Amino acid sequence: MNTEEIPLRDRILETTRHMLFSDGYSSISMRKIANAVGVSATSIYLYFENKDHLVHTLIEESVEDLSVAIEKGAARYDDTIARFEAIIHSYVDFALQNPEKYQVIYMVQSERMARYPKEKFRKARRGYTLLGSVLEQGVKEGHMEVDEPLIAAYSIWAQLHGVISVVLNQRLDSRIDREKFIEESIEHIIQGFFARIKIS
Repeated sequence: MNTEEIPLRDRILETTRHMLFSDGYSSISMRKIANAVGVSATSIYLYFENKDHLVHTLIEESVEDLSVAIEKGAARYDDTIARFEAIIHSYVDFALQNPEKYQVIYMVQSERMARYPKEKFRKARRGYTLLGSVLEQGVKEGHMEVDEPLIAAYSIWAQLHGVISVVLNQRLDSRIDREKFIEESIEHIIQGFFARIKIS
């Protein structure tokens, strides 16, 4: 599809995502975005009130894409443990396959950026809330010991984010193979959790 055939709103969002990924929030403006898209700044204001509205929209759409990917991954399995592993792998796969979307969700930070609306932030909880419900189900089935499923889920989320951040920000020790690092890190997170499985 030619660029001209892509709806202007989508072109604005895609261009802004690229610019955020490469230049950062503070370095972009509505005028710079307009120039990059090849339209007037007025054209952008037909779709977005300001830069924060534009970035909030990017976050919301990226969160939705991540949540859908995780839910689809979990839906392939009925077994609780298999669903747990599928959620983790779906998270990592999404981040590696869509680095710009992932960066927008988790790494766009600025004191000058308007606070992300609470109702939209609730939507961003879908992924680890699902993970929490899977952990809770594991407790009910007698397979797992977790005092606070939601806290455990968020802890896993934070560990995964740490792994992904090292890779995407190119902070990985050059002596370490990238793929092996990702694979073993995921395995350590999973096994660290399974260490709390009840042994009958």
